Amino acid sequence: MPDLSPQDITPVDAEIEAQPTDGTLLRLARSFSIYGSANIGIRALNFLLVIVYAHFLHPSDYGIIYLAEIIASFLVIFAGLSLDSALQRLYFQHNNDAEELRSYLGSILRFGFAWMIVFLGLVLILGRTLQARWAPHSSVPFYPYVAMAIATATAIQGVQYRLAEYQAARRPRAYALLALLLALLTAGCCMYGVVIRRGGAIGMMQGKLAAGVITFIIAAWSMWPFLTARFQWKFVRESLSFSLPLIPHLVMASGLVVADRFILEHYRSLSDVGVYSLAYTFGMVMYLVTQSLSQAWLPMFFDLAADREKNRQMLGRICSGLAVFLAAVACAGILLSPLFINVFLDHRYQAAARIVPLVVMGYLFHALFSLFDLSILQAKRTSSVFIVSLLAFSVNVVLNFAMIPRWGIYGAAWATTIAYAVEAAGAFLLAQRLFSLPYRLPEMMAGLAISGGALWLTQMAWAPKGQGALLIAALVPALGLLMLLGRSDLQNALTAMRGARKNGSTTMS
Repeated sequence: MPDLSPQDITPVDAEIEAQPTDGTLLRLARSFSIYGSANIGIRALNFLLVIVYAHFLHPSDYGIIYLAEIIASFLVIFAGLSLDSALQRLYFQHNNDAEELRSYLGSILRFGFAWMIVFLGLVLILGRTLQARWAPHSSVPFYPYVAMAIATATAIQGVQYRLAEYQAARRPRAYALLALLLALLTAGCCMYGVVIRRGGAIGMMQGKLAAGVITFIIAAWSMWPFLTARFQWKFVRESLSFSLPLIPHLVMASGLVVADRFILEHYRSLSDVGVYSLAYTFGMVMYLVTQSLSQAWLPMFFDLAADREKNRQMLGRICSGLAVFLAAVACAGILLSPLFINVFLDHRYQAAARIVPLVVMGYLFHALFSLFDLSILQAKRTSSVFIVSLLAFSVNVVLNFAMIPRWGIYGAAWATTIAYAVEAAGAFLLAQRLFSLPYRLPEMMAGLAISGGALWLTQMAWAPKGQGALLIAALVPALGLLMLLGRSDLQNALTAMRGARKNGSTTMS
């Protein structure tokens, strides 16, 4: 269970401040290892449970669950107002004064919780009527499925405020413990609902709701020192001016996830939606690595970027190395995922073996978008992100309508992967205009090329046995080349940091 004491409002952790400048990569690696261990450990638990659930849930059950949850994930954007993103960025503008920081956090949290309650009440009251008007033939009724998914997502949004504060305060262990608590509660409640009670889709959703509500109560209790601080509207106004322009971007980003499932439902069956969504569950291993890296790198990036001229070379080199590292992780996921699907999943889900590599490639492009997006956030040009998201969403919708009728789930996967590639390219161009960094583009493009070659191998229509041998044989040289490229970039970054310290030109918190 996370530390519930108010010590996390300390302006700057003394241990972090005492470390030398050339410890930046060491601190990044240490934080990444903690976030990564938690995220990947949680996902590994979920993978094991998915294998169990696959024997108790039909693909159509997964279709119902995922459709309800993506509706909820879309609506919860408006419940959260992206205040957690504002907290992560603006935290560093108030962390030099402990009382001011406490008041800032308390003001944001109280406003955020109050708005969440109002929003959830309105949705639960009006939801059935709105669905009957806008989607009268929906295969997933509002009550109980969509309503339960929205309530669960809202509770988890409340937990996310606590997680965002832990991340900004550089407390990865507390973050990991709270995330693990949520995962274990969810696993226990869902196992009871699906395996013991044989409750099917409704048993799964009841378990997730119970776990979300319990974890939210614990997280809210742990934030009591902030909730009793002085409320100041100026802090809310400051955060909303940062977060509200992000909402159109989040709507478009959610559309990248929502559009393909609903278009697929229109042209194909709920079983196809279930197989496709399960493939995304396994492909999210790539997203977990990206999330863990972002959680560790985000506060360090904003610290370094505060002195934009002195640390520009260092940021460019580190980001280039991280991009190649992400390509290496994607390459491993692309080559190994078909073997995992064919060996461990029920035969009803074998079609996912060619989908998961495409999902991993799409998440690699999304990871690059997240890397470039930090420059846009540093420039506080959050409204500009909407242009990139709108372009990617438009490409996704057009390609889904063009490809799903002919190729089904394969067309949906290709459409989303291409849309994420457009998103990454657009974010790079915009970021270089707003906060330019000297990326090492040849190495980054080489990483993408190697990952693309790995993807090509998985899409060839060979027998699973012969394909598996070739995929394993291709894994070692591909990863070796990628790690060689990334090592060069990270070594250059470390050299730059050491030189900067000798010249007295680098400032770090």
